[in-house]
Amino acid sequence: MNNGYQYYNIIFPGTFICKLDVINYKSTTPLKQLAMKTKVLTIALLSSLCLFGLYGQTEQGTWMLGGGASTGYHFQSDNNYFSIYLSPDMGYFLADNLAAGASIPLSLTIEEDYISIDYGITPFIRYYFGPPSELMFFVTGSFGIDGWSSKYDDTTNSSTRITGNAGVGCTYFLNESIGLETILGYTYYKPKDYDPTSNISLSLGFQIYFSR
Repeated sequence: MNNGYQYYNIIFPGTFICKLDVINYKSTTPLKQLAMKTKVLTIALLSSLCLFGLYGQTEQGTWMLGGGASTGYHFQSDNNYFSIYLSPDMGYFLADNLAAGASIPLSLTIEEDYISIDYGITPFIRYYFGPPSELMFFVTGSFGIDGWSSKYDDTTNSSTRITGNAGVGCTYFLNESIGLETILGYTYYKPKDYDPTSNISLSLGFQIYFSR
């Protein structure tokens, strides 16, 4: 209290502190005081909601944990088919906007009498463009070896294969810790004893960003 005025410090996440003298207690009634306090708190809340989430955690030393899912259309010389794909992952920012890590791809393919299950561990690298913002674009790539097993009628097969992926995507940060992302990617598979295959897919996922 100073000369009849009440001062408020309004702190906006990640930005600045704003000091406002909002109420003159000598010239207002208790009802007006309450109304003015309510107005100030409402403005502070709305401003915080607008500003919160404008800064993504893509700085050096940040961890990210999440994953994605997709349905893809596969191209082969003799047939085409759909599949379901899941990919939990974890990464670490080696430098600002540059992350490296590994994912665990899992997929299931069903086509008439054919069933295939794929699994593996795939290292990846990802680079975000521009300064931290609410919406950030990135490029990503991965390369690894995974395994698969399949069953066609009464015949069962299993093998390993080389996989490579390249894609572009964007992350929308809900706040400083959570981002929703989408990736348009191209994946190439080269099985040990079979012809290579490839697919184009659009995946949706999320990431949780945190620092130690």
